[in-house]
Order: sequence, then structure tokens, then C-alpha cells
Amino acid sequence: MKTQEQINTMLDNLKTFREDAEFYKAEKAKILDAVKSGENFILADTKQSEAEMYAAGIEAEIRESALALYDEDSELPARVAVKQFTVVTVADELKAKEWCIAHFTPALKLDAKVFEKAAKDGNIPADLATVTKEARAQIATKL
Repeated sequence: MKTQEQINTMLDNLKTFREDAEFYKAEKAKILDAVKSGENFILADTKQSEAEMYAAGIEAEIRESALALYDEDSELPARVAVKQFTVVTVADELKAKEWCIAHFTPALKLDAKVFEKAAKDGNIPADLATVTKEARAQIATKL
């Protein structure tokens, strides 16, 4: 077990390292800001955005055209494939939950945060959840 003096020394060291980490974080931010405000970065960023926008448009057009060819039973280019995906659409989520409660509980997921809050508020039976106090050491943010 550490003595109070040893813990105080450790706290002083922790303060120094936290300050160093914050300093270097700020330095990195300054460097990144300087780079990001530079002409070359702005040009590269603009060109990247333009290229991504044009690529997305062309991709959408290729997909649309490929699906049209597929629907017509026409041959597709070698670099394009049409695949079948199984898609499930839930018509009424509330009815689906009610059905799962009665017939298929594995589909239901516990919302841990809501459950824990209800337990802390005393709304959950003790055989399902216990609420206890736990000691934890907290170190001041500002040392």
C-alpha cells in the first residue's frame, strides 16, 4: 500500500503528464490547422470532394443501367455483377414486438441502460437486479 506522501508524488507526476499530453494535443492541432489552411491542402481537399462526387454519380448511373440490363436478361459487362439480396421489411414494429414477446423471445434485446435506471429507481424486483454501493477512487481533473 502506498503512503499519502507517495500518492501525492504520484499525483504531481500525473499532473505533469496530463499537462504534457494537453500541450502536445494543442501543438498537433496547431500543426494540423496550419496544414489545413495551406493552399495545397485546400486544393487537394476540393479536388478529392469533386472526384468523390463525380464517382458517386457515375456509380449510381452504372448500377441503374446494370439493373436495367439485368431486368431485360441482357449480358452485363464483365466488371459488373447483379446479386440477389434477401430484404426483410417490418410492417408494424409494435405488432412485431408483441408477437416476439408471445412467440419468439430470442429476438428481444434488453436495453441495459433503461433496465439499470429502473433498478436504481426501485422498479425492478430484487431477484432480477440488485443495487449496491461501490467505492471507487476518483482523481481530480484539475491537479
